[in-house]
Amino acid sequence: MKAPHRSALPAIALAAALAVSLAPSVASAQRQQVPGPDTKRVLVTAFRGDVEGGVKLADEIRNRVASSFNVKQLMATSKKEIEANLTQSGYRADSALNPNDIKELAKLVRADEVIDGTVTKTASGYRVNARMFLPRDAALAQPLVTVESSNLGDVAKQVVSEYDNARKQLKANQDCENAIRAGKPADAIAAARRGIADYPKATLSRLCLASAYQVYKTTADSTGPWKDSVIAVTRAITSLDNQSKIAYQLQYDAYKAKADTTNALKALVGLMSADPTNSTLREQVIAELVTSGRPEIAIPTAKQLVADNPGDPQYARTFWLVLNAAHSYKDAVAAGQAYVALDSSAADTNYFFRQISALQADSAYAKAAEFAAAGSAKFPRNTSLLIQKASNERRAGQLPAAKASLERALQIDPKAVGANMVLAQLASDAGNTDEMIKYVKADIAADPTNKDRDAQFLLISGGAAYKAAAASKKPEDFTKALTLLKASDEIKPDVNAKYLQGVSAFGLVQHYATALQASKTCADAKAGQDALLTVNVNMPAAGAVDANTAKQILGAAGQYQAFFDASAKRYCK
Repeated sequence: MKAPHRSALPAIALAAALAVSLAPSVASAQRQQVPGPDTKRVLVTAFRGDVEGGVKLADEIRNRVASSFNVKQLMATSKKEIEANLTQSGYRADSALNPNDIKELAKLVRADEVIDGTVTKTASGYRVNARMFLPRDAALAQPLVTVESSNLGDVAKQVVSEYDNARKQLKANQDCENAIRAGKPADAIAAARRGIADYPKATLSRLCLASAYQVYKTTADSTGPWKDSVIAVTRAITSLDNQSKIAYQLQYDAYKAKADTTNALKALVGLMSADPTNSTLREQVIAELVTSGRPEIAIPTAKQLVADNPGDPQYARTFWLVLNAAHSYKDAVAAGQAYVALDSSAADTNYFFRQISALQADSAYAKAAEFAAAGSAKFPRNTSLLIQKASNERRAGQLPAAKASLERALQIDPKAVGANMVLAQLASDAGNTDEMIKYVKADIAADPTNKDRDAQFLLISGGAAYKAAAASKKPEDFTKALTLLKASDEIKPDVNAKYLQGVSAFGLVQHYATALQASKTCADAKAGQDALLTVNVNMPAAGAVDANTAKQILGAAGQYQAFFDASAKRYCK
């Protein structure tokens, strides 16, 4: 049975562990040799995964090391010494440790290298992933083998054979690291290349090579091609080891220095995938993705955080916000509901407004109105929620309900921001021009700073009404357009409002000129004169909008004027 996880071997066990004095391994003893002062030591603990297979494979690897290497050069830390230190530290003797705990154990037993990995039971035997790493940093790793076999002895043979080859880079790698510390990047690059030549699959030497290139970032050669060199080397590393955190970090920094956001974000996701248990890193990556305008890339990660931390409202909130940022609105609403189910205090007004906004963006207006109603029930004095409720009821075609919501908001606060304008929109929907203008004026009375916006609202509505009148040729449609445009111009004088008033009024002039020939009534003559007055008042200024149209209409107005004046004399007695 595997021991409970611990973040690191307890420091309190250090003195006791160091005091453990144990005999060499049986295999080494059989050689009747003792290690020399320069003998390198490799630590092999039980592989993670299948408990029985993990223990057996570690035993096989240690025995293979003992039989394959001269003890003066390399020896494996004995099983007895490993188990004694684990027991002293509060672990079971057969514990399969995580890399960070192995690193701490390596310090206790003074190991120079580590062979680590996983073993998984399969239908035909075992699947093994093995690697070596340097105890000072578990991320300084070299993949060894990935193999499936029913014979763990054969697997151990392959692991140790590849390990022997991989060690060929270590001397050059050390030279590279020393040169970097000495501030000699060119020497470091040369040493790293020797290591790669000695072992073509080297990741340790390539990591040092990429680090050496990055040194140029802070030198006089910082404008040189160091970024491209780092990227090329780290790509080679990740093709050999797609779990290399150091490679992805170096790659990310280089892409960021090149201002290549797309590839920088891909490297960042690679870094996160290489360290899947690091929740803090994942949160940082999510924040970076959202800030960089690529929140959709963060969705799987945020979702996994929720799955890995069930019941944690903070991760649920992160997932909700990421979905909103990525415009994945349906999923965002569901995620928001899941979030407040974990933390009811999170259902504040901001929560309701975000949910309403998401539903509006998804054109789910009836559902948005329901959310606004729920928010309004929880916060009954919040007029903004009532106005949101009304706006979505309007869009959902629930006009009486919308009007009732707005009237309720105005009862709470006669100056409720936006209430009168939504009422104006409702009046527009109903074709009630007088009501529309009344609510617009009420909105300005509540807040005079709305004058420009409200005048524009009436101008746009009047322009739409004029287009409809130009198509229908009905006098009532021209009259509606004139009423809206005049109200807009009174609130804020505007040359466009004057132009549209002029052309709308000229439409009435043409209508009454035709009608008068048949009706021969004073009413039509007077109506024609009134329409001409509106033309003559507004069209001179309208030349700034369309000089040609203004000129034509004003030219025709004189002819119509004589006709209407003569008709008025004849029929108005």
